[in-house]
Amino acid sequence: MEFVELTSEEFNKVCDNFKGNSFYQSISWSNIKASTGWISYYVGVKNKGKIIACSLILGKKLYLNKYLYYAPRGMLLDYNDSELLNFFVNNIKSFLKKKNGVVFKIDPLVEYQSHDKDGNVIGDKSNKKIVDDLFSFGFKHHGFSVGYTDELQFRWSYGLDITTSMDEIQKNMDQRCRRCIRKYEKYPLKVMDVNDDNIQDFKGIMEHTASRQNHFDRSIDYYKSLDTEFGDRSKLIIIYLDRDKFLNDFKDDKLFEMVKNDNRKMIPVSAGVFIFDKDRANYVYGGTYRDYMPLMAQYMLQMEMINLAIEKKIPIYDFGGISGDFNPGTENYGVYEFKRGFGGYVIEYIGEFDLVLNKLGYNIYYGGYNLYRGFKHFIAKFKK
Repeated sequence: MEFVELTSEEFNKVCDNFKGNSFYQSISWSNIKASTGWISYYVGVKNKGKIIACSLILGKKLYLNKYLYYAPRGMLLDYNDSELLNFFVNNIKSFLKKKNGVVFKIDPLVEYQSHDKDGNVIGDKSNKKIVDDLFSFGFKHHGFSVGYTDELQFRWSYGLDITTSMDEIQKNMDQRCRRCIRKYEKYPLKVMDVNDDNIQDFKGIMEHTASRQNHFDRSIDYYKSLDTEFGDRSKLIIIYLDRDKFLNDFKDDKLFEMVKNDNRKMIPVSAGVFIFDKDRANYVYGGTYRDYMPLMAQYMLQMEMINLAIEKKIPIYDFGGISGDFNPGTENYGVYEFKRGFGGYVIEYIGEFDLVLNKLGYNIYYGGYNLYRGFKHFIAKFKK
């Protein structure tokens, strides 16, 4: 086996061939991250001329000339091949040490164990061996976390098998979800792609949702770059309410006075960002104005994209992150409850790992990071 630095063209030819690849492991994603100061490398392992492992590695300067390196949702290889994994990790470690690395982070799209829609573990198989191998090769594990943490990517997600018919998918939805779908179908809602003319409407929804949920929102330029870089692989949409039709047909609706006082002809109510991988449709970002939630446009948003993913013959629809806490009444349970309504199943990934490249540098970085994280938590509690 031979460790090599790949050209972007070499990486682009093979990255989609690996199980667990996603848009995070792509040239497009590296281009997007470059706009915020990240550098990138493409590395791989060749065996008899064939690339059998590869990864995009992003780098961000921490302090002085020291760097944090990160393989977003990578590396890409057969994690059950311990010999290959060990070879790749050791060579990446040497490669990044020469580039003033302090830490190398990974959070692979490798499932830890299977779950049903209620979060119950199915069967007795897990990928504990992969976790143990990563330990033995020098990685530190951030643990089998539950809840929304400060990890780079969510450890829990929610998936839906869309290889069946829409009739079968709807049959497996819960009654509340089907009722919400019937409700939005009666309203004069219209789906539109995001463009330069309505990007401000899109941004308004995202800002409102970020403020409501107390999380960070992205810039307009960032959202535009997603659309530009991923092209046909991305979809940014807005759902509008036709004001005149609503006022004409829904005089007894509880939203009537609010809609009447909104002078816009088409009222933006919900929006989302979706990116399509080879085997997965990803709900990446989304939001809805709180006051307009009774229209159930948030359900329409998902159904539109599920239908599009079925047309594209993509087998899995990924609703995105959930907390992993399945106890009713707990914080963020509502996000999980909304996604579970569509049927599907819980996805648990193996989590985030750190490979320390410079012990002193890592301790300085981690100490500073913990101070920063503590300050953020204090501000969030103060705002509440």
